[in-house]
Amino acid sequence: MEKGIVTDESLFDEAFIPERLVSREWQIKEIARTLEPTKVGRFAKNLFVFGPPGVGKTHVTKWVLKKHFKDNSVYVNCWSNRTSHTVMQDILRQTGSMVHGKESTSELVRMFEKSKKKLIVCLDESDHLKETDILYDLARNSCGLILISNQAFSPLDIDGRIKSRLLLDEIEFKPYNREEILDILKERVSYGFRPGAINNSLLTIVSGICNGDARVGLQILRIAANEAELKGNGIITMKEIKAASKCARKYRLSYILGKLNKHQRIIYEILKKNRVMDSGKLFEEYCKLSKDVNTDRSYRNYMQRMVELGLVKEVGSRRWKKYEIIL
Repeated sequence: MEKGIVTDESLFDEAFIPERLVSREWQIKEIARTLEPTKVGRFAKNLFVFGPPGVGKTHVTKWVLKKHFKDNSVYVNCWSNRTSHTVMQDILRQTGSMVHGKESTSELVRMFEKSKKKLIVCLDESDHLKETDILYDLARNSCGLILISNQAFSPLDIDGRIKSRLLLDEIEFKPYNREEILDILKERVSYGFRPGAINNSLLTIVSGICNGDARVGLQILRIAANEAELKGNGIITMKEIKAASKCARKYRLSYILGKLNKHQRIIYEILKKNRVMDSGKLFEEYCKLSKDVNTDRSYRNYMQRMVELGLVKEVGSRRWKKYEIIL
């Protein structure tokens, strides 16, 4: 049996944050600059960090917080903490407060206010918040907020009083190009694979499959390496890359579908059957299947969200616009 391929599997995990972040120098600088006033007890601007999946939003933000603001920042994932109650519970626990789980939301807020902590609070997957009162509570207690979202506009239905307090500065993360993905993959392979386990031509092929999403490439490499090892091989071949690409595509699709609301899921299922549809026809079919009152404006917003997530693409414009499924 050949030697194993993987020397450190953690390098191919989504949660791993590397020491060097490829092609994100401007974003690193801007996030750090915006938060810098907190080091001398002043207020930081609030940030809205956005871009499609797999472009480094979370990694860069967590890297900056860990490196420069470790002692006065908390990170909350709103995918698993969607209410004001669970968000505040998580913040209090991370900052050392005793939380029993039976407190009301107002009690938790009062506990936080009494602590008089001036924190940087990062709310990842912020578009999954079911309510936005927590933003007001944090902002009026002088917390610096970082909201991370896949959408290119604030997805939150924020009322006037909250919006006036937040005054969000925006930082955009665009998809990686093929060369940037290749750079990321080469670095991970140099530390996480045995030397000679995969050649550069295969890494170049993988970088082209990713469509700007670095996580897809890392997933392909991890799956391909495990597959080769199961066969007793010490080298990854094109056969393993092809098989791993199919698995990674299913993984990415499952992840993105989890971000859709019920209306977008209906639209996706219609489009999946037809592959390409005129926008007007797609809207008609969607209205037939949806039990809610639907407007053209809501429909356009749903489609914009699906385009941003990389599920579909627009072909043509206005009355000739069509939507084509990608993933």
